[in-house]
Amino acid sequence: MAVSPIVETYHLRVEISDSDPPIWRQVCVQSDLPLAKLHRVLAAAIGWSGAADYLFKGQGQVLADGETRSLSTLLTQPNDTLIYTYAPAQGWLHKVTLEALGPVEKPLPHCTAGERQCPPEFCNGVWDYVDLLDRLGDSDDPDEVDALWQQVGYDFDPEHFDLAAANQRLQGLSL
Repeated sequence: MAVSPIVETYHLRVEISDSDPPIWRQVCVQSDLPLAKLHRVLAAAIGWSGAADYLFKGQGQVLADGETRSLSTLLTQPNDTLIYTYAPAQGWLHKVTLEALGPVEKPLPHCTAGERQCPPEFCNGVWDYVDLLDRLGDSDDPDEVDALWQQVGYDFDPEHFDLAAANQRLQGLSL
């Protein structure tokens, strides 16, 4: 008789690499979550639409869309990490760190903390996002600045993180 692996709650920290100040989320997920579903959870927690391609890199292997492995095959103990790339052509790299594990909690997934707004998806990586933020604050060309604000939305605040909205996106996933 085969013994089923123990399912636990993984407390993950997901941070957009090279973001300064850091853009991050703390997310709780089930340890046996398949990578395809983990992609949807991470995208929703950060604030991405989830429509872009993605890759995972863990244990020296690149695991692409359609990979059937589960999270627990890549992260087994606290401080284990993997790289999640959202929209590889745009270079949105995220470091995913297993911070802690514990008994299964309900409901899963859920976000417990985070900082800063998700960058707009039209940005080509963190450096393009930094350039966008600089241009939004540039008063030399008010017409260009207004066009950029129209593109990102006048309510866009790069410093704001909405925990309730992140959890609403996570609850809306059909996993």
